[in-house]
Amino acid sequence: MVATGLNRRKLTCDEVLRMVETGILRENEPVELIDGALIIVSPQGPPHATALQICGAVLRSVYSEGFDVRSQLPLQATVTDLPEPDLAVVRGKPRDYARRHPTGFDALLVVEIAQSSQADDRAKAGVYARAAVPVYWILDLPARRLEVRTEPNAPSGDYEVTMILAEAQEVALPESDRTLRIGDLLPE
Repeated sequence: MVATGLNRRKLTCDEVLRMVETGILRENEPVELIDGALIIVSPQGPPHATALQICGAVLRSVYSEGFDVRSQLPLQATVTDLPEPDLAVVRGKPRDYARRHPTGFDALLVVEIAQSSQADDRAKAGVYARAAVPVYWILDLPARRLEVRTEPNAPSGDYEVTMILAEAQEVALPESDRTLRIGDLLPE
């Protein structure tokens, strides 16, 4: 039973990182900081893990020089949001982030893969929009489609444009002349 009407204190990214440094939270603890709350991340089933591997390989083949494709690593979105997207394409090299996590301004594309987390991943759109992530994808495995959000509106916490692409359709890759067929990102 959750008590209602109680004041809650939001955690900041810095506080959570200090909790990791001091051992209160383990580095591999399955949580993300969303809107100041630690949210438990569910384990991955085989379709999710396979899609993660496929998408990661495709993105690494396109974004090599001048970019880093990060898999399930923190993105400093806001003061109280430190999500760990399934994939994030960020500008620069891995060593550029030795002293800080990349921010939405560093990101080119963020990808969440949804087997059963569609509602949670759609709610994260607000986090990524407020962080000014220019392109946000949700690869919906059961529906076999890609939700593409562009034109973030940070003040409203939403994206101005949302497209739903079926598996036979193609999506343009940001800052690239390449397109991908949605079906090529799916596990089977």
